Amino acid sequence: MLLTSLILWAILGLIAAFLYYVHQVEPRRLQIEHIQVQLPGLPQELSGLRIAHLSDLHLQDSRHAIETGQNAVAQAMAQSPDFICITGDMAHHSVHAALACRTLSGLDAIHGTYAVLGNHDMDESLELDLLAKRHERVTVRQWLAYARSAGIILLVNRHHVLDIGGKTVVVAGVGDPSSGYDDLEAAVADAPESDLRLLLSHSPDIFDDPRAEWADLILCGHTHGGQVRLPGIGTPWAPVWRRRDRASGLMRVADGTVAYVSRGAGSGTRARFNCPPEVTILELTPGYAEDLRLVR
Repeated sequence: MLLTSLILWAILGLIAAFLYYVHQVEPRRLQIEHIQVQLPGLPQELSGLRIAHLSDLHLQDSRHAIETGQNAVAQAMAQSPDFICITGDMAHHSVHAALACRTLSGLDAIHGTYAVLGNHDMDESLELDLLAKRHERVTVRQWLAYARSAGIILLVNRHHVLDIGGKTVVVAGVGDPSSGYDDLEAAVADAPESDLRLLLSHSPDIFDDPRAEWADLILCGHTHGGQVRLPGIGTPWAPVWRRRDRASGLMRVADGTVAYVSRGAGSGTRARFNCPPEVTILELTPGYAEDLRLVR
């Protein structure tokens, strides 16, 4: 009887320790991922360009969320990126739009900070569909104003043109594909011939649009990496319409198109296992990576 009780208490202790780690420890273990991205045809003048990629901060009026956002901003700025890209879910609900933009106003890079909206930014999520909405939705027009006041260029199915070292760079952004707000045709309409084409999308579902091959590099989030990665199994679940192998990391969409999907810096549900939050620093170099998995 005593041995049975000891075993039972040991099991309960392990479960409690696991739950504490999953909910309190790993969600705070923000990692800086340094990723070298090889792009065929990248001019030497753009070689070494460094992009800070943030996603899924889910900022809201809670100490954990605000600390997560402030830490992500500080970690990104410590890397001195050339420009910064945010791929949606800046806020957990649209009512937190102003708070999110204030928190992100500390981001600053020589070539600018660019963002797209995610499903949570527009109150398009499973839990918000199931529960009664308790606040009035913040409009895209209001988001644009908040972002502008924070020094963020918000790309809603449009593009922005940069000159970097005499080379033309186009950064395009679409509305969230998982919510049906994307219009890639409008986003790249009249985009000039360029030396580097970047596409920002909240969800990697944009990969299924044949026009995504316009981009040299696509940056996405939305999946949180699945939040749980089991040894030997991988990601049991990720919020993508098609393939779970799009959950996180560097991958190939087409012969001339590479993509990076972030695990995100925050999350709506504070639980992670073997899938820590991240801020990503992508360094661009000329070349072709033969070993990237094809996800389309």
